[in-house]
Amino acid sequence: MSQIPSVGTNPTSSSSSDPTADALGGLDMRDFLDLMIAELQNQDPLNPLENSEMLQQIGQMREIGATQGLTETLNAVLLGQNISSASNLIGAEVRALTDTGETASGVVQRITITDGKPNLYLESGAAAEPATGPGALESGTYKYRVVVTGEDGNEQPLAYDVGTATVEGEPDIDQAIQLLNLPETAGLKKIYRTDATGSGDYFLLNTIAGNLTTYVDGAADSQLSSVALTKESGGRLAHRVHTVQLKNVSEIHASAH
Repeated sequence: MSQIPSVGTNPTSSSSSDPTADALGGLDMRDFLDLMIAELQNQDPLNPLENSEMLQQIGQMREIGATQGLTETLNAVLLGQNISSASNLIGAEVRALTDTGETASGVVQRITITDGKPNLYLESGAAAEPATGPGALESGTYKYRVVVTGEDGNEQPLAYDVGTATVEGEPDIDQAIQLLNLPETAGLKKIYRTDATGSGDYFLLNTIAGNLTTYVDGAADSQLSSVALTKESGGRLAHRVHTVQLKNVSEIHASAH
């Protein structure tokens, strides 16, 4: 059986061109002994491992270790940059997609790190704003309210203000309005809207599922139902909290401070 090269050689007596010294230079005694014993225990006694083969394997292991170390370093740098970017957003108003694909907007309250990725916690209230896309809204101002039904199907006694939005009514630009941050409810939500004057009665626009938190309105005044809202306003809807990933942020507005 071929002899294993010595690892106890005095470094001052080894030539810089010695391949054995180069291959083993970064390996400590315990690593080498563990590797050597494993190789000797599993080798074919009729075809023992050559010294050159042992050195080649050790060299490959060192290269793999160096690559892993570089990857870990780069990941640590990237995480540090992402944490810094996320921290700078605290107090700012952002728009982002949630993991379920919904659009959320609100003020960043805090951040957490999950699986090496920063998550932003947004606190937001219900809102209405112009949406780019198809619709039939005329130029004007629209106000929205929502009535929430419980799991038993009974409606709450008050209607809640969602928001007000103004559109220009230009073709394919401002002919729709998006409602954001609607509450998740056990029962259905009924959405009511004024006509383009922004005054007068609220008429039933649509009824949506309790788990939907966004809605796009592109209905002309003539498409509103004749069912008018009779409930009194209960003020604005309570704030919601969204969790979004930093990479899913699409808009950043000035700090809310």
